[in-house]
Amino acid sequence: MLVAGVLPGLAGGALGLFLGLMVLGACFAFAEVGLNVQAAQTERALGVAIMNRAHGFWSLGVMTGSLAGVRLANFELNAFWSLALGGGILLPLLIAVSLRLPAFDAAEERSQQSADPWRLPAGLVPIILVVFGATIAEGAMNDWATVYMREASWGGTARDGLAVSVFAGMVTLGRFAGDGICVRSGAVALARASLVLAIAGVAVLIGAYAMWQAIVGFGLVGLGVSTIFPLGVSATARLSPTNQARSVSVMTFGALSGFLIGPPLVGLVAEAAGMRIGFAVLAPGLVVSLALAARLAERPKA
Repeated sequence: MLVAGVLPGLAGGALGLFLGLMVLGACFAFAEVGLNVQAAQTERALGVAIMNRAHGFWSLGVMTGSLAGVRLANFELNAFWSLALGGGILLPLLIAVSLRLPAFDAAEERSQQSADPWRLPAGLVPIILVVFGATIAEGAMNDWATVYMREASWGGTARDGLAVSVFAGMVTLGRFAGDGICVRSGAVALARASLVLAIAGVAVLIGAYAMWQAIVGFGLVGLGVSTIFPLGVSATARLSPTNQARSVSVMTFGALSGFLIGPPLVGLVAEAAGMRIGFAVLAPGLVVSLALAARLAERPKA
C-alpha cells in the first residue's frame, strides 16, 4: 500500500491520476480487510475490546497525514516527494510492527469452514444497513462541511476547515472512548446512543442560525458516527468466526458504498435546495440504522 501510495504523485494527467488511485485503492482494501480481521481475531482470542481504538488510530493517522501533507506543501515539496518521504519513513516501521502482531491458527480456521465457503451469514445484511446509514453521513460531512460553512457565510480564510476539523476530531475522540463504553454498556446501547447523537447533529445543522451552533452540529454528527463502523466489523466477525475475512470484506464493501453515495446525493439535493436540505437527506439513513441497531447484539468482554 505504501509503495502504491507514491503512484498518484507520478501522475501527469487525469488518466494517470485515476490509474494511480485505482491501484492504491485496491492495495488499501487488502490492508484494511486484513487489519480489521486481525483486530476481530484479537478480540475473540484475548477477550478484549480493541476495534474502536484501532479505528481511532486510523482516524488519527488521517489527521496526522493531512497536517503533514499541508506542511510539506508549504515547503514547496511536490506531491511525489511528499508521498515518497512518508512511505519511506513508515515502511520499515510498519514491517517491524507487523512482525509483532499476534499470530492465529489460520489452518485450524480453514478446517472448520463450512462446505459452502461462499455462503454469507444470514445476519450480515442488517449489519451492513446499520453501518451504511452512518457512512453516508460520514462521507457527506467530510466532503460538504466546508461548503455548508461558506453558504451560511460563516466561512473565511481561517475558518474554512474548522467544521471538518471539529468533525474529524470528534470521530477520533469517539473511537478512542468507544471500547470502554462498549464493555460497560454493550454494543447495542452504544450504537443507539451514537446514532441518536448523529440524528441530533443533523437536526442542529438544518436549523443552525449561528456559527457556534453549526460547530456543535458537526461535533455531534462526528461523535455519533464514530463508533458505528468499528461496531459493525466486530459484529460481522462474530457472525462467522471461520469465514471472517470474506464476511468482513462484504460488509466493508457494502458499508463503505456510503462514501460513494452520500456526497453526490447531498450535492444533488443541495444544488436544488441548499446545503441545509442537502444534509436533511442524511436523516432517513440514520433512522434506519437506529431501528436496526439491535443486530449489533453481542457484548465484548472486559
